[in-house]
Amino acid sequence: MIWATLLLIFISGYVAAKFFTLTNKRGRLKFLGLTVASIIFTIMQLSVLMDYLMTGPNVTTAAEFIVEWGHVTSLAFVLSSLAIFIRESKPVFAQFPMIYTALPLLIIISYLLVQDTYAIKTWLLAIYQGGAITIALLMYAVYTYRRTEYALILCGVIVFLICYILFWTISEIQDSYQWIWKLLVGVAMITSILGYEQTEKETAVNTA
Repeated sequence: MIWATLLLIFISGYVAAKFFTLTNKRGRLKFLGLTVASIIFTIMQLSVLMDYLMTGPNVTTAAEFIVEWGHVTSLAFVLSSLAIFIRESKPVFAQFPMIYTALPLLIIISYLLVQDTYAIKTWLLAIYQGGAITIALLMYAVYTYRRTEYALILCGVIVFLICYILFWTISEIQDSYQWIWKLLVGVAMITSILGYEQTEKETAVNTA
């Protein structure tokens, strides 16, 4: 099982570096949230790896804390980034204020209210994940209909959706067969970042 975690560490680190490059390129603020989310996800997987390699209740407790809050925080930044994408897709006169794109970060505060209730926490995480995937799926489906270069990002979102469905409907995948969802997440992340790089190249060519 450790190989799947190592694979995710390398993939998420690679994706974080790529998003960081896109963020610095012409000040693309819309990639900032995805960059932060990728970095946090990498830290989460590193903590899981440390839990594999080191024994002790303190290590396990620390790893579980990092994974839990990293999960919530990364989802909040992903949703915030998607809000910026939606804002930039609209004409200037129809764009909502930039401050509104930070509203998804309130998810972190709302999670504080239920952190001691396991069932509610689980439901909230499922809802946050499903919401992010649904928004991305609808958004990139429309984008792909207008411009075919978004198709690769849409494929990445679809893989995320498949992973989401399998994870929350088949309990064995959460425990005994974790490598399945980890492999799917890795494929989705690689596909998505390749799609983002492709669309940025196309945009640069069209605006040159």
